[in-house]
Amino acid sequence: MKKILVFILMVFTVLIILGCSINGSSETLTDENTTPDVTVIENLGSEMITHHHMSDNMDRGNHDYFDKTLTIETNISVADISRGDVVFFDNEGGEKDISRVVALPGEKIKITKGQIYINGQKLDTFYGKAHRLGLDEKGYLEMMDKDYDKKGMMEIFERSMREVKLSDDEYYLIGDDWFRGKMMILKEEKFIGKVVGYAK
Repeated sequence: MKKILVFILMVFTVLIILGCSINGSSETLTDENTTPDVTVIENLGSEMITHHHMSDNMDRGNHDYFDKTLTIETNISVADISRGDVVFFDNEGGEKDISRVVALPGEKIKITKGQIYINGQKLDTFYGKAHRLGLDEKGYLEMMDKDYDKKGMMEIFERSMREVKLSDDEYYLIGDDWFRGKMMILKEEKFIGKVVGYAK
């Protein structure tokens, strides 16, 4: 009887250890496919359009996307939209706009002190937390001199949002520059296409 109890205790301990390691490995969500680099498109395909973007909502320190003629692939389905994609759409005012997809249909998204979480997992990628001009909080504060609104910027870097569950036709978008960009839920019917690069 004693041997059976010891065996059960050992099995129970192993299961707890395995459970902890499995949970630990799933706490972070990564995106190994998306990079901050923007491709130059030399030849436009028949399903591509261009758009001259004049907002700095996606600025990562190099005027990324700002005052550029963007190439947009329009022959896409919702199956072609992935986390990390920069998409082209009609915004609330009916104007053409771009932003980055951070959460997909059916997912839960929340923000805690500038960090994005998807279904409870930390989004560990270059667009997974608050940035200003491509810099995180530490880098930005070190770069700035004393003559700026530090309190206002701290509100950006410390921004939190309660958890929101997206419906089956909703995406959550955030501009790469959290100071200039917007955070929004976008219905799939609003998508016009996916930004694939700059037109040369």
